[in-house]
Amino acid sequence: MVTYIKLPGFLFCYLIYIYSLDDNLFHKAKEYFNNRIFQRIDQKILTYMVFVGIATIFWFFNKLGNDFTTTIDYPVRYANMPKNKVLVNELPKNLHLNVNSFGYKLLIYKLSPAPYPVVINLEDYIKQINNPNIKQFQLNTRYAREEINKQMPNDIEVLDILPDTISFQFANILEKKVPVKANVSLDFDQQCMLDGLISFIPDSIIVKGPHTILDTLSGVFIKKQVFSSLNKPLQRNVLIKEIKQVKYDKKRVIMNLPVSKFTQATYNVSIIPTNVPDTLELKTFPRQIQVTGLVSLNDYDKINESDFRVEVDYFEIAKLLGQKLGVKLILFPSKVKSLDYYPQSVEFIIEKSTF
Repeated sequence: MVTYIKLPGFLFCYLIYIYSLDDNLFHKAKEYFNNRIFQRIDQKILTYMVFVGIATIFWFFNKLGNDFTTTIDYPVRYANMPKNKVLVNELPKNLHLNVNSFGYKLLIYKLSPAPYPVVINLEDYIKQINNPNIKQFQLNTRYAREEINKQMPNDIEVLDILPDTISFQFANILEKKVPVKANVSLDFDQQCMLDGLISFIPDSIIVKGPHTILDTLSGVFIKKQVFSSLNKPLQRNVLIKEIKQVKYDKKRVIMNLPVSKFTQATYNVSIIPTNVPDTLELKTFPRQIQVTGLVSLNDYDKINESDFRVEVDYFEIAKLLGQKLGVKLILFPSKVKSLDYYPQSVEFIIEKSTF
């Protein structure tokens, strides 16, 4: 049922008159309600919320004094691994511990930095693991619960551990001597280049590791080395690149880069016919070819034409499609780089031997 309030006609007219004289009257009334009445209501709500918050805090701290059971992740470390074997599988880095403790203790653990890992000691099982025929060892974590409890913070009790079994897979350690190999990126100054092979002192090292790796290991590489603008010999102490599960008797070697300045050299080398019957004589035109290459300044005076051998083969004549016989560079010094020769084929004639 709706009730209507009837105002006397003169009062209604008076309100209309007052509103028409001052249109701010309505706004003033609105401000009065906002500043007076609603402000008091807001203060009551605020006071109520403060007391609710304080009560919640007291309730929360009261609950923290109770026992709770929860699961936490805890780091783990393994001690006294066998010395004559190598682990070939990944072990868990964390254990899932089902623990019981006071709420505030668990809260402190959650808010604290990462704790020191608990240690699983294999000393009690080392005789069994060291057996050469043992390739795999299964550790039931419930047997380690008492030892782990001793390492946990006070008032935190470990009830259960996951995983319930930790598998250790081992391989017998082998020993092998392998060469050291280069792993370099080289950039040279103008007219400079390697004057020989990159060498190491020592040139090989002893490695130890599982047979699954050592059976196919043909050498070890140094860590990547980058050199630019090389213009002279260089010696550098370098690290050997690590291989997982493999140990070295030396971690560093001395690397020698034989860098020299090179110059272009030209040699006039006589062509030697081969496989020519005794009754015939093979003559080429020209009789010599020019061999060019780069030679280090240190070796420039040590190399001459007699260090090269250039041949044409009489048996190739039967296979010719044209009138020229191919020239082959058979012998040349290893110290000459970027070899080239011209011409690579020559004209020829065959005559009866006068001898």
